[in-house]
Amino acid sequence: MADPVSQEVELKRALAQYLHDQQVGVYKAGTIPYTATERGIFTNGPDLPTTLDNCIVLTSRRPIPEGRSNLVFPIDILSRVKGNRIAAGNLAGFIFDALDHKEGVPPGMHISWAWEFSRLDYSADSNGRTASIQTFYFRGRRRGA
Repeated sequence: MADPVSQEVELKRALAQYLHDQQVGVYKAGTIPYTATERGIFTNGPDLPTTLDNCIVLTSRRPIPEGRSNLVFPIDILSRVKGNRIAAGNLAGFIFDALDHKEGVPPGMHISWAWEFSRLDYSADSNGRTASIQTFYFRGRRRGA
């Protein structure tokens, strides 16, 4: 018998699919490898793929209770791209436009509101890859509430 899937894992998977549908990146559930030309979306953060220059990694943090029925789910979204800080900022802006101040995003997860809480940009690493890490808050219903 398989272990149950937590709400945070379900949210990350639904968010990855939503970002895929918005053409922010490519989400492949399972073990199908990404090609070098795809911007892969991973839900197993904080581990970064070492072979891809262009990727998005979702990491969930501990949910914050908000009353008896609601939780705020913080999700860190690390986006990495080959190029300068402008390229990283553009990708972070694309993610911001897809998620910030949205209702019902991602669909089917009973999220009433999503917003960007913080953002930090990183300079290029030794491979010429810049990055941004954004924390989004997703206000939703507690499972079973």
